[in-house]
Amino acid sequence: MSAITASNTAFSVPHVVTKQLKMNEASGRKKVRISSNFIQMMGFEPGQRIVAVPSIAGGFDIRPSETGPQKVHTRRYNRQRSNNPLESLIELSSTQLINSTFPPGTERFHTKMTRNQIQVRPIPNRAFNIAKRFKGVDPYRALVAMTGGVDIHCLERAGFKSDVVIEYRPQERRDINAGRNLEEVHALNTTRNGAPKLLINEDIYQINPDQLKQLCAGHDLLSLGVFSIQCDDFSNIKSNTQKARSVQDQSTSIDMVYPVLRNIEVMQYPVTMIENVRGFQDHAAGTILKSMLGRMGYRCHEMVLDARDYGGIQSRTRYYLVATIFPGFEPPQPQARPTNSIWPIIEKHLADCRDVTDTGYIKARARSHRTSRPLTRESTYTPTIVKSQARGIKDGVYIEDGGRVYAPSEGLIQELMSIPDDFDVSWMAQEQAIETLGQSIDYKLHHAVAEAVRQHIELNLGQTPIAKHHHQASLL
Repeated sequence: MSAITASNTAFSVPHVVTKQLKMNEASGRKKVRISSNFIQMMGFEPGQRIVAVPSIAGGFDIRPSETGPQKVHTRRYNRQRSNNPLESLIELSSTQLINSTFPPGTERFHTKMTRNQIQVRPIPNRAFNIAKRFKGVDPYRALVAMTGGVDIHCLERAGFKSDVVIEYRPQERRDINAGRNLEEVHALNTTRNGAPKLLINEDIYQINPDQLKQLCAGHDLLSLGVFSIQCDDFSNIKSNTQKARSVQDQSTSIDMVYPVLRNIEVMQYPVTMIENVRGFQDHAAGTILKSMLGRMGYRCHEMVLDARDYGGIQSRTRYYLVATIFPGFEPPQPQARPTNSIWPIIEKHLADCRDVTDTGYIKARARSHRTSRPLTRESTYTPTIVKSQARGIKDGVYIEDGGRVYAPSEGLIQELMSIPDDFDVSWMAQEQAIETLGQSIDYKLHHAVAEAVRQHIELNLGQTPIAKHHHQASLL
């Protein structure tokens, strides 16, 4: 390997040096500016004439040329020690060269430096390319992942078609102990309450996103990706001991952001919607998700919303992240909270609610400090219902009336969560039916967010998109 000397210091010369750089802009004109110590290492001497030759691969190649229109500039620092002892500068500002070799919207470029040649290649503008693909197509088709079916039903009501569904219920220890397999139960429910064209009954950790993209290739483009990342490890319902144990046995979902990000990167949805518990926002996993989406070119809008502010009667507070390549997303507007008693709703179902007054878990509940407030005749809302509600847990939601305690019925849970009557879980075992409802979304809250997302997509990708923003106009 050869070497080069600067300031009496020898540096070995690599065979190849690569860099990614930003386009420069001055007075509305874009420039390619390469300022690097490695230019001189690769044989480009200060003052040497150079020429940029367009490449059939896109971009151009910089080579030495005695009659070249540009030259290599050098930077010298009048000090004994310097962090840039070999720094040189190449700047190309020809509008004709850049416009003919770089696609519109290019913001970054890649350089590959070898001996006496620098390859300059445009890096595709992700947001620009995504928007370009969706011109003139139906923009209301979605991929929905980690769903029991309620959010699919809700998205349909908001005007979307959930064409692709990823749903797989991993085997839990209690399933193995009971000798049962429930891997398909929620996937089957998406076909009872929706009409997916592609049903991916696979663990998202094991899905190859490139293969998924190929599978979707013959179908309509997907403008929206919806991901309900499993929330157990971001919730205070699961103890720290349980969370640590789940990392050891790899049943944790704390790293589910990784396959979700891989999916988004490959599938290139113009808009992505993430739903989780409030604790996800400040968790390291949530921070990584937001940061990576930003690096992919998405604008991230975070919301922590209470269902009661959007027509619901459940104090279900949820975190939503809407990541979009377009500017101008407007979150749903809150409304006045209902103040009437919800007892008429409870009373309608009371005959179907099981009396659990004398059970051990209700007695334990009386001694616990981690219980939710009971539903009574004065209640104006219900506490958050959880997926383990049917298993007899002390921190579940219960009704207290006339000295007795009742467990809410399946039908009552569905109505308290604002889920329409035509959403059907009557075909599955009751434990799984209540689990499906309890782990899902508050319907009215989710619909409000989905409606805001639909309006945002309509504004930007509808048949006659309105260019409200300069950046948006440049994308389209």
